[in-house]
Amino acid sequence: MIELLIPMGILAVLLFIGTPVGFAMAGAGIVGIAMLTNLDTSLALLATGPHTSTQSFSLTAVPMFILMAEFLGASTLVAKLFDTARAWFGRVPGGLAVASIGAGAGMGALSGSSVAATASLAGTTVPEMRKSGYDERLSLGSVASAGTLATMIPPSVPLLIYGITTETSITDVFAAGIIPGIVLAILFAGVVLVWQRMRPDIAPIGPRVVWGERVSSLIHTFPAILLVILVLGGMYSGIVTASEAGAIGAIGALVVGMAFGGLRSKGMVGALRRTAELTAAIFIIVIGAKIFSQFMTLTGVTQGLAEFVSDGGFPPLLVLVIILLVYAILGCFMDGLGMMLLTLPVFFPLVTGLGYDAVWFGIIVAVVIELGLITPPVGLNVYVTVGSGRGDLGAAFRGVTRFYLAVVFLVVLLIIFPEIATWLPSLRS
Repeated sequence: MIELLIPMGILAVLLFIGTPVGFAMAGAGIVGIAMLTNLDTSLALLATGPHTSTQSFSLTAVPMFILMAEFLGASTLVAKLFDTARAWFGRVPGGLAVASIGAGAGMGALSGSSVAATASLAGTTVPEMRKSGYDERLSLGSVASAGTLATMIPPSVPLLIYGITTETSITDVFAAGIIPGIVLAILFAGVVLVWQRMRPDIAPIGPRVVWGERVSSLIHTFPAILLVILVLGGMYSGIVTASEAGAIGAIGALVVGMAFGGLRSKGMVGALRRTAELTAAIFIIVIGAKIFSQFMTLTGVTQGLAEFVSDGGFPPLLVLVIILLVYAILGCFMDGLGMMLLTLPVFFPLVTGLGYDAVWFGIIVAVVIELGLITPPVGLNVYVTVGSGRGDLGAAFRGVTRFYLAVVFLVVLLIIFPEIATWLPSLRS
């Protein structure tokens, strides 16, 4: 028991003092393996772990999808997406906030990174809403929440890494995220409409837009729509793998950004730098999680927990609810990717052993990650929104609280109607 408690205590302390998640998991894992085996084995794993953890060819899709998002974010295509959404939704109550959510869904289909999508959205949409007299809570809260859609709507980096880590079909996991992502976008829009109906002073009604202007606005987003069709259509048809689709997306985003979005050399260099930084951060988490996972395997905790649940006759739904509560608590203190990789070695075999679908569980995990992205004190999307949109942090956190209910409601829908996530993948098979 001591061999488990000491490394877990080390992990908790390292996370508490602000150590990056990847280093915290690696450090705790190395100490644990040394206690269970010997120091030489532990150091040998430290030497080989970085290579073995990142040698999967599928992981090459991670920097490609991030680069795709960064190229698009450095161009004017995000602004064009927002202009199109504003032309269609600007007249409804809270129309600019609804348009931000629509643009967020569009960015989700063009971006694998929630952070990149949120930064691009906030820099474009928050100033427009502020200029139109929107309440700061609504403008910041809607944009921070809309940015989370990139976690659900493919090509999503968390879903990609989930598929690689659990050896679940990446194409199926991506397909499973489409309908829940659309449903969540609709729920977010519903929150805005209800909020504005209860408090009309938080957002004015936008000007009337003629149908001709609405239709013409679609022309400006056609290159982006075509890029989505090429990337996702190629994957779902089986013509290309996720890595190849990511490469097509990155090159396509570069071409589209240069030809239609005003992308210049300065923007390209910045996109490459941010891609390298974010990819390195993700890979460090992957390496740390792999080492910690091997430690957990050596302890036998995963197998023992599965046997305990099976022999105890606990209802599967009760176990699932407990897991979701654990995720909700961890989401307050950890970033989503680190939380997912830390818990999957324990939770994934437990959940699938209870008969739950692996693809469906991936979507559940993505939803709770979305909740963590807007939950204080971490709430990464909230900080990105405030930084890019130059807003008030307190107002932003007060604004996102109204969108929590939409995320929780989606979880309930997915539990009651799992077909929301599994229907599209079932068509492929």
